[in-house]
Amino acid sequence: MTEQQTRGSRAVLFGVHAFTYLPALDGVSRNIPALLAQLTDPEVGGIPEENCLAISEDSGQGPVLDAVCQAAEEADDLLLVYYAGHGHFDRGGGLLLATKNSSTTRRHHSVPYEAIREYVGMSRARRKVVIVDCCYSGMALRMGDALTGEGDPLAIEGACVLTSAAETQQSLCLAEGSVFTLALIDVLQHGLRDELPDGRRGQEQSHLSTADVFEAVRARLAERIVDDLPVPAPRMATRGDGHKIPLARNRAFTGPPAGPVNAALTNLTGQPDPDPLAMVIGQHTLVKRLAGYRKGLTSDYLPFVSPGPNHPSDPHGLFCRLRDVDDRGVLLVGAAGTGKTRTGLEVGWIALREGWRVYHASASQGSSLTIRLTSAVLAENSPVLIVIHDLDEYFADDEKNGAQLDLTALQHLLLPEARRRNIQVALLASVRPSWLHQAAHLQLPLRDLFDEVELRQDDDFQRSIADHAVATMAPTLVARLGMERSREVVGHRPIIAVLMARELEHEAVQGLPIPDMPRLRAAGTLWSWARDRLEDHGLAADGPEKTASDEASADWLVPAAAAAAACPQEKADVIAAASAALERMPGRSPRATSVVNTLIDSGWLQHETDSGRLNTVHDLVCDQLVESVLLPERDGTANREGTRALLAGCLTSARTVGRYATAFARLVNDLASDSRATALSAVLDEWFTDHAQALGNVLRLDAHAGGYALDVLCSGPPWARTIVSNWQQVAGPWLTEYGDDVNAHSVLRHGLSNLPAADAGPLLAVALRWVETHGWRREASHVLGPLLRRSDLTGKTQVLVSRKAIGWLRRNGELLEAGFVLRQLLARPEQDKSRTRQAVACAFRWLESHAITAEAHFTLRALLEHPGLTEQETRHAAGYADQWLQRHPDAEETAYLTTLLDGRTDLAGDAPGPSALPTTH
Repeated sequence: MTEQQTRGSRAVLFGVHAFTYLPALDGVSRNIPALLAQLTDPEVGGIPEENCLAISEDSGQGPVLDAVCQAAEEADDLLLVYYAGHGHFDRGGGLLLATKNSSTTRRHHSVPYEAIREYVGMSRARRKVVIVDCCYSGMALRMGDALTGEGDPLAIEGACVLTSAAETQQSLCLAEGSVFTLALIDVLQHGLRDELPDGRRGQEQSHLSTADVFEAVRARLAERIVDDLPVPAPRMATRGDGHKIPLARNRAFTGPPAGPVNAALTNLTGQPDPDPLAMVIGQHTLVKRLAGYRKGLTSDYLPFVSPGPNHPSDPHGLFCRLRDVDDRGVLLVGAAGTGKTRTGLEVGWIALREGWRVYHASASQGSSLTIRLTSAVLAENSPVLIVIHDLDEYFADDEKNGAQLDLTALQHLLLPEARRRNIQVALLASVRPSWLHQAAHLQLPLRDLFDEVELRQDDDFQRSIADHAVATMAPTLVARLGMERSREVVGHRPIIAVLMARELEHEAVQGLPIPDMPRLRAAGTLWSWARDRLEDHGLAADGPEKTASDEASADWLVPAAAAAAACPQEKADVIAAASAALERMPGRSPRATSVVNTLIDSGWLQHETDSGRLNTVHDLVCDQLVESVLLPERDGTANREGTRALLAGCLTSARTVGRYATAFARLVNDLASDSRATALSAVLDEWFTDHAQALGNVLRLDAHAGGYALDVLCSGPPWARTIVSNWQQVAGPWLTEYGDDVNAHSVLRHGLSNLPAADAGPLLAVALRWVETHGWRREASHVLGPLLRRSDLTGKTQVLVSRKAIGWLRRNGELLEAGFVLRQLLARPEQDKSRTRQAVACAFRWLESHAITAEAHFTLRALLEHPGLTEQETRHAAGYADQWLQRHPDAEETAYLTTLLDGRTDLAGDAPGPSALPTTH
């Protein structure tokens, strides 16, 4: 398992070798110790021993199910259940797992697999693996009322069932162990080498996925004969990303591949491979993965230029600051391309030399990294530096609830636990300045965790970095043109200078003529350089000679901007976007493939090392190319026709819509204080409205990518408001197809939070069906909260939603996000006193764990404003409020909460402290 699957993981192992009425299986007695050794080995499974339970083989049905139930309730990352013994059937044909006293006539002693399936299915664990090694175990692949065939083993996402045989076959056992489990242990113990079935190399995989383990075990047992009997072929069924669950570390791992990996990696769900930076990885591993332009982030390729020993962003000063100040991190603030990533790496190298551990994390489409960070930090006792790149990307959905990174959990859970264990933790994060006002709106605890440090961004320093890059990376160019002319050509933006210097040096070394660029109006702008490079490659559009207006608008750069906005994706998808944009440009011949190849040759697009996808080398490349098309004129006039041609490229696929929305959001956020933003927004809104139906038709074609794109569209500028007025055309088709899927919760949340009552009828119907099916899941807070907040629910619907919310709180009421549901539930007028009492009890139970968190003021406000509290409950709520005010004296909400307390005439005397509250169960 990976680092994140430790403290939040649980494993239950049950094996029976001696039976009262059934034949003995002596080898099974060796299965459990051997498998347990691999699961708890820090170099293989890594699960703490206290999180693994080997059930006594004398146990009956009750203790076994109790153990599975408890593990299912405790696990929030990996839940693994293993059984080895005899398998037989109940009267209805269901699979029974035998205990010591089981027999074909004493079925009541056996454990129904259906019960295990139910407990595992109800667990909130993100990854679930069930391994059944017994006769007829293949029956486990198709059991359950809602299940159809081997593709749906559990009614959950991220699940995998491995069995030793088909439903009609008998498994085999030797004296040294059961045949299937012996093969499984061999794979875990020795890892994988050589070429895998999908073309990857085993030794280049850091972890063993369930699919890799299954294929390896199956290969070991293929055509094998034991005691003249053929060994049955193992079976596997998965749901969601179940085939990609990392089951153990690969002992044979030698390092990641040196170049792009096979782009056709096994992906049974059609979902994108995870971003490698979404994993919490060490600095050395991160640097090994850098390729192309990003190699310039290391001193071996481009020595670091310090902002000066006295500047707050100097790496040595930053490290000393982090080392000497407990629990106060540093938030690096700087525009794109000003050195945030490089500064983080430089601080990391200093920390490593001082004996610290260094972990890097970066946002992705993946799930929360909070558990991964916690596991990595607490794995050892040495001090640790956590570098969080692009912190703003974790909150791209414009809502803290459900964000990828839980800052409050880091502040109130990770840091105190690390302190208790005497582990020093330092946090270094980076953001763009345009996002900070949004962070204040989200009420993120940035001030509680970080001190802001602005990177040095003055023109003199930027020029010095650019000069240094040119002198280091393009000595031949400098020798031919001289430093002044070279500086004029590449400009003073460091990122642009590196890109241009690298390509010009290549041409200078080959003795080719250096292109003349008399038309450069602003030295160093990428779009001007791209214009000349594309024309040098013969890619200028056919047709009439360009006028001055054509040059100013840079229309012919539309395919280049379309390709950049479509990244990261497979090359074919990037070309498709560029081609669609070209087709909307009158009088121009599509040459999308040539445009994309030229961008790759120029180093502005490159293949990602781990996924093989095509991506820009830096966000700034995309930003400048897109801006050059949208706003080519200095007077702020938006290029309407160029913009519409560029946006045509996103209609090629649902994922491309999402990529475009991400790129445009980044640009519009950066232009927030720019007068040009208003004119641009009008053009973008007009296009979106005109193409709402086309967008809806594209999004409905892909469940996962369509949901991802809708989430991005709803999250913020430029189209968060426009999509509300076009909801039925854009989101309606996708919800009709996939609204019952568990992953629809994010789209439902956006719609329920924004749609007016007149347009919300179809959406409410979908949301209520979703709650009926998935209302017990952790993700249900995203749907229940907005439903409770709506005032257009009928009486029966209000009662239904309130009951579902109470049921959800009983199961998930101690989670931090439960506060979002609580405050909406308490704010609703409730006729049923019983539900009122239950909601109040849930609120106090939640406060026992989260009373001093920044979010607690919402629940405290709802309680203190609630008319149904008893006098004692009011005093208890006031006690929690006093505690919160002492912890957050400077928060914006302090004044309102203080006014609430002062206005309560029933609070005579001092309010009791939280310790006086009764315990809730």
